Amino acid sequence: MKFVVAIDGPAAAGKGTIAKAIANHFKLSHLDTGLLYRGVGRKALAYSRTSYYPEVAKQLALDLKSSDLESSELRTPEIAEAASKVALIPEVREVLLDFQRSFANQDGGAILDGRDIGTVICPNADVKLFVTASAEVRAQRRYQELISSGHEI
Repeated sequence: MKFVVAIDGPAAAGKGTIAKAIANHFKLSHLDTGLLYRGVGRKALAYSRTSYYPEVAKQLALDLKSSDLESSELRTPEIAEAASKVALIPEVREVLLDFQRSFANQDGGAILDGRDIGTVICPNADVKLFVTASAEVRAQRRYQELISSGHEI
């Protein structure tokens, strides 16, 4: 039996914190789906100026490995900007949609957090949460995240 929890919400609302806690409590796999786009964005920055062409970006998404999602560099503003660019490419979204749905359908179930999880990625999730926080709280969380990762602001 699989059990899928979809956690949606804006940036820095606390989705990841809640998702990790639920995943640990129920011993389920967790996927921060935003890291997929950040991973492709990071590859795009390293590749070339042509990396935002749909065919090239799609291949970068297809070549994404779990080890590409482990770098603290993924949380930098530069990578976030690149992630936003690749997220606009339908071919990349299609590849990552397939990956996310496959992850959700694993035996035992999974916790996925990100954007559009409960509406697009896992519309039939067993549990759907929408997490929100005020703009002030979200800005403070993002600021603390950048400071703790060594960025000067």
